[in-house]
Amino acid sequence: MKSLKNLLPALGLVFGATLAMAMNFAEPTFVEQYRPVGGSSTDWYDLTNVTPGPSTYQCNDSSIACTYSEPDINSPMVESGVFQKNGDLPILED
Repeated sequence: MKSLKNLLPALGLVFGATLAMAMNFAEPTFVEQYRPVGGSSTDWYDLTNVTPGPSTYQCNDSSIACTYSEPDINSPMVESGVFQKNGDLPILED
């Protein structure tokens, strides 16, 4: 019983450190992402500050390019999947 009593301060410190780490929420970082509008390579959605979700857009499981790093179909892929538009999205202004 004495050994358990001696471990309580250490356990409290570990528990406190765990809670402190759990409460440290990081801000979301947005990566530049673009998607052609309706398959067109001239008009693009600017998805840079748009969080994917049921009211914006989703990239369903697939190995094809869903979003691109630049408004160019030949630019590197950011996210893979089948693009599904679920709401109003900002169109990139030239």
